Amino acid sequence: MVKSVIVVSITLSIFTGCATNPVELETRQPSIVIDDTVVDTSVLLAEQAYISDNQLFIQFRHQSDTIDSFAILPEPDETLTAGPSTTLFLQQAIAQYNDLPLAPLSYIEPEQWIEHTHELQALPVAGVALWREFRDRLFASITPREPGTGILVEFLKQEELFFYFDEHGLLHSVALHDKPAELSTADTFKFSELITEATPLLSEYIIAARGAGAPALLFNTGDTADYGYPFIYANHNSGQVVFLRRLPENPECRGPTGTKLPQALVHTTRSHIECFLRQPIGSVARLFTLFSHKLVDTVTPKSVVFLKDQPIPPVSDNKPMDPEAWELELSELAYSPLSQGSIEYLVDGKNFFPRLIDAIQSAQESIDIRLYIFDNDDYALKIANLLKQRSKDIKVRVLIDGLGTISAASARSASMPEEYEPPPQIIRYLENNSNVDVRTVLNPWMTGDHTKTILIDNRIAYLGGMNIGREYRYDWHDLMVELRGPIVDEIQTNFEKAWRLQSFLGDFRATLYRPGDPVNEPQPDHIPIRLLYTRPGDSQILRTQLAAITRAKQRIYIQNAYFTSDDIIYELAQARRRGVDVRIIIPYQSDSGIIDRSNVRAINTMLDNGIRVFIYPGESHIKGAIYDGWICLGSANFDQLSLRMNKELNIATSSPVAVQGFLDMVMLPDFEKSVELKEQLPKKWSDFLMEMIADQL
Repeated sequence: MVKSVIVVSITLSIFTGCATNPVELETRQPSIVIDDTVVDTSVLLAEQAYISDNQLFIQFRHQSDTIDSFAILPEPDETLTAGPSTTLFLQQAIAQYNDLPLAPLSYIEPEQWIEHTHELQALPVAGVALWREFRDRLFASITPREPGTGILVEFLKQEELFFYFDEHGLLHSVALHDKPAELSTADTFKFSELITEATPLLSEYIIAARGAGAPALLFNTGDTADYGYPFIYANHNSGQVVFLRRLPENPECRGPTGTKLPQALVHTTRSHIECFLRQPIGSVARLFTLFSHKLVDTVTPKSVVFLKDQPIPPVSDNKPMDPEAWELELSELAYSPLSQGSIEYLVDGKNFFPRLIDAIQSAQESIDIRLYIFDNDDYALKIANLLKQRSKDIKVRVLIDGLGTISAASARSASMPEEYEPPPQIIRYLENNSNVDVRTVLNPWMTGDHTKTILIDNRIAYLGGMNIGREYRYDWHDLMVELRGPIVDEIQTNFEKAWRLQSFLGDFRATLYRPGDPVNEPQPDHIPIRLLYTRPGDSQILRTQLAAITRAKQRIYIQNAYFTSDDIIYELAQARRRGVDVRIIIPYQSDSGIIDRSNVRAINTMLDNGIRVFIYPGESHIKGAIYDGWICLGSANFDQLSLRMNKELNIATSSPVAVQGFLDMVMLPDFEKSVELKEQLPKKWSDFLMEMIADQL
């Protein structure tokens, strides 16, 4: 059996809260301890464990203290609802009890606990050495032995470890951000799924411990932190696996994280003043665009009310629009030339971020990042640390929207460890003790740069909906594409102009910039790709998608979290009356409460007009659409800011291979996961007000 040469543990900082005194357990025969490995006295080490129905009691040692704790295990159906495994907090015996994250917790007085201990059944406790043996056997069975590759294992949204075999056949594990640059990630796994799928292997260890007649086993993992996962409960009969961590004795002792409102106000004031020095022409152009669009919308409203008397026919079996004729028309509509390259879809953070980290580690010349948000959470700091490290060897530039990043710093991911304290400003963090060059996009008239592109050595480009932060890695459903070929030269030129724009007299510097010779040559397998923009006075993304809706004859499939454009909803209603199959995916929850309520009115309006609406469970941040045989995807929402005011960047193509790939990897799976609405959503009196506000965003 091959042993890992590096200890695998999930180590987080210990919370020092307001302590309480433990209650002594009634003296009983101890549980079976399969091994008695001596470990560091700072670990949380279970000495006894008992179970009665769904109540789990654990007596563990932390340094010199013996602590009695318990948790209410979820019922098997609750476990299945939450996933194959779940996480619970251990409650100290006399703590004030709160609800557990995934299962209701009943208040149990210490006296009641002591009274019922005679009903408890001793639970076998496996020591740390046995846990490590099980863990190593599990990881060795899934880690590829091919040189240059390894696997990523994500531990409960807290840690990411990279496993690989060296040339001597020894299994190694390192933090993903510290893996050797020459190794690439072959596959990504969630540890919670791995351990529940490894039933035969897990059964060996549970059966070996059944001398006490128990069908279950408690593993000591050797974790040294209160915020780690020191115990894992596994039940052989039910297949239930529960990860247990210690609850801070008094979470109320933590101070508030604070608001970023003063910082946002300072940045907004600075934007309106400084932007006239950086971008005198662009600032005036944005103001003119803002007023002109408001005037046009007021004078020429498009309301589906005008269509209510028109019948809604069944979906027709029409032939799709001619892709060649459509691409010729696009060249005139978009003022954007047709380029070429390759597209690879990277769905969700588990597929995008390991690929991004591989690319950052192996970059030879430059890394150019342009984002709406570079968060200051724990995962964003891992990327920041990697960029700081690479900046010692190559050129690293980061261009981030000021208001977007400040706003994101005020929010907190639901999966964020409670003990994490973020740095005050990610910009200073990136610049401190590094050669990372950071520029901030100003936000005149509350507009910004919503573009998301990352360029590696001017050879690889990533584009889509993801920023850098914990939500994009762990919490949200989202999409990025990896692009190669001549299209990357165009994205690089776009970055260079945006970079120069955020400097003194940036308007003139960006206008005078002339790109060098292209570095990417066309390849036989490349497909036609077009870049589409939203820029002050040039709403290419809106213009081309409205044209695609009016010309579509067969199908329109759209996924977007923000649906506030009356123009788009009107044209979709018109398309449905032409017999086009119109389907929309909207997430159950977005990152804006105003948008959620505005979406209710949009959804009900679409249902009234024969449009099929699907609700994606959870948060989807994908922004993509299929119009017959043409796809358009990227950073743009279907709201006024993305379609008319902010800077946005999408890609579009009529390539049958790319269209089918987007359909197979994104749209069809998401239709399957979503729930189709058959009746209207309940309305609130305030929804009309929320829609009026959202229409301006």
